[in-house]
Amino acid sequence: MGYERNKPDTIEALEIIIGAAQRKYITMKEGTALYGLGRHTFEKLAKDSGARRRISGRVLVNTQKLDEYIEDMFSE
Repeated sequence: MGYERNKPDTIEALEIIIGAAQRKYITMKEGTALYGLGRHTFEKLAKDSGARRRISGRVLVNTQKLDEYIEDMFSE
């Protein structure tokens, strides 16, 4: 049994993803859906990029910083 990704198969799920794409900070759950990655992969990417912020026990990810990191590290 493996980890099942969050698959946006409803209009409500797609609205959440679109809303997350327009914000500077997103939750880990929104990030996995927005970037289409598994939970652990997204957590590692957010940590490596330095985009994680812990606020009152909740982890938020700076999408601008994460996008810059992805462009710098994985561009050819």
